Amino acid sequence: MTQALSISVTSLNADRTAIDVTSENVANVQTPGYVREGAQLAALPGGGTLGVGSGVAVTTVAQATSALLSANSWQAQGALANLSSLQQTLSAAENAFPLASQPATGSANAVSSTSSASISGQLSTFRSAWDSIVQNPSSLAPRTQIVNDAQSVTVALHEAATQLSQISANATTQLESQVHQVNTLLSQAASLNQSIVVAKGGGGNPNQLEDQLRSVVATLSQLAGVDVRMQTNGTAQVSIGGVSVVQDSTASSLKVTLVGGVKVTATPGGVAVPVTSGSIAGLLSAVNRYVPQYLQQLNTVANSLASLVNGQLAAGYTATGASGAAYPLFTGTGAAGISVNPVVAASPTLLAASATSTPKAAVNDGANAQAMAENLAWTSSTGPNGNYQTMVQNIGSDVQSIDNQMQAQTSVASQANQALQSVSGVNLDQELTNLLSYQQNYQASAKLLATVDSTMQSLLQAV
Repeated sequence: MTQALSISVTSLNADRTAIDVTSENVANVQTPGYVREGAQLAALPGGGTLGVGSGVAVTTVAQATSALLSANSWQAQGALANLSSLQQTLSAAENAFPLASQPATGSANAVSSTSSASISGQLSTFRSAWDSIVQNPSSLAPRTQIVNDAQSVTVALHEAATQLSQISANATTQLESQVHQVNTLLSQAASLNQSIVVAKGGGGNPNQLEDQLRSVVATLSQLAGVDVRMQTNGTAQVSIGGVSVVQDSTASSLKVTLVGGVKVTATPGGVAVPVTSGSIAGLLSAVNRYVPQYLQQLNTVANSLASLVNGQLAAGYTATGASGAAYPLFTGTGAAGISVNPVVAASPTLLAASATSTPKAAVNDGANAQAMAENLAWTSSTGPNGNYQTMVQNIGSDVQSIDNQMQAQTSVASQANQALQSVSGVNLDQELTNLLSYQQNYQASAKLLATVDSTMQSLLQAV
């Protein structure tokens, strides 16, 4: 009778625990980062000679985790976040130069696009304006128009350079914000590591703490593509690009440095952290590679424009027969530094439109202006128009490439998450089935207890 009572009582306790665990799973079916739990049952050995056990006990409440599937999911999400972050910045650059393709909308980095949208058209207008001098070399009006068109081109180039600089500044600001977020999460991971060790040392259930730790790690993966090694004691060792940032209860701190390019370094030590995944990697790639590349190409447009125009002017003469080499139309270098020569702007007659140095003939000669308009360098691959078209095509190609990679990586990340959820996620139908089974077991155990009690009462009455 005593053994029967033990069997029924331990079964009631075990079934009650299993019901509680299953109810917890059902209640958290929509909770992000929650890992399905299960009550592990084991038979209690009996003390008799018949080999009959003494009941059942819950040995532990275990989580349905998979280190491999978790690592795959975190890696896939980090790669997706990397592409997504880079896509936003490149779309902002595409918006600044709509000729690359149709403008994208809704970018967090977007800046207004004004004259930069018409650089190609302004270059064509500026080139065509030289024909007006050919038709009327002695008139001031076409020369003034050329100066005005030149100023419009330089303003557009200035604005485009400013927009690219602003895109880079916006991305750097986002980078600093995300690094600050990473530091907060690293501290949380270290604190959770310590709490998990304390909970296990005191015989408590650290499952909720481990859920929180995995949630922190998942967010870190999306931000910085962390490498995680889960320890047997439930804690996590975290590193980024081989640099350890969380070890037991100790966390490093990251910061953004702007010397020699934009970098992320760890303190203490100041060692550079090679972030190659997560949204931070996308931002680093944008500010260190793509935006500087576009700005360099824009500078090439400005420099090729100045070289072509000033070079052709140097081959001609002003209306007074002076060499055009002394009166370049453009000064300065780069898209941000190019400007119209103030001397020529103040006196457009100094434009070297003539091909002859004879003063009387030079007044009515527009041969050099005609040579300017017909110069094949305008549309060559190394000329201003050709360089501009190459630049906007490169931007469009980069955006298209990232879009394609995004599409593929979205599928990979979705599959990795589904594989993880198939093991760690809560299946409501299965949990409800388990709940019904445990409830039936509980009822059976209660009935056994009632039967044992009734039998004992009958024996007592019989005595």
